[in-house]
Amino acid sequence: MDRLSEVLSSEYFCVTAVRGLPQQDLLDRLEIVVQGALQEYRLDNAIEHLGFDSWGVRIYAPADAEWIYLFDVNGQTGVAHMEPVLRRLSRGTEAISVWSLLDSTTHVKQARDGEVIATCSTWLFEPAAGSDPDRLNTALRHVGFFLEDEPEGFDDARAALEAVETEFGLRVEAGAVKGPLPTIFVSSQLS
Repeated sequence: MDRLSEVLSSEYFCVTAVRGLPQQDLLDRLEIVVQGALQEYRLDNAIEHLGFDSWGVRIYAPADAEWIYLFDVNGQTGVAHMEPVLRRLSRGTEAISVWSLLDSTTHVKQARDGEVIATCSTWLFEPAAGSDPDRLNTALRHVGFFLEDEPEGFDDARAALEAVETEFGLRVEAGAVKGPLPTIFVSSQLS
């Protein structure tokens, strides 16, 4: 298994992982009605087919895995990172999301039981806030966030991915994530 940081570009991306949620439950929570097979797109050509303004999300659901992953087609949009979406996805479970917009602008959110419990914007140089930010803050500190001086060559996006990978046990197969994955469109009404 590979690390998310080995699969995703550090320029911009949005990845959300939900624990123990079957794919059909994920689709139901996002109000996706499937008629036939879902269209599949590769990481490198999804925008080309779906458009730059697409609210498309690619689903990676490895068999017998603890987590199901959502990769935004256009990482700059951050669809799967939006609080209403995270609240829906985390009902009865938990979700963790990392959204990187630009260099040094990375957002990390943790949701549990339908509530966003921790939010961190690395651009603010402040620890995560929320009703239960301790676990996320510990993970972020462990990889170098919130220090007086950041280590040389510190990459917010990579470090945030490393923090959640380590703390939550996230792992993917690079070939599967880069290859064709079922793709859905999140309704703007859910935001």
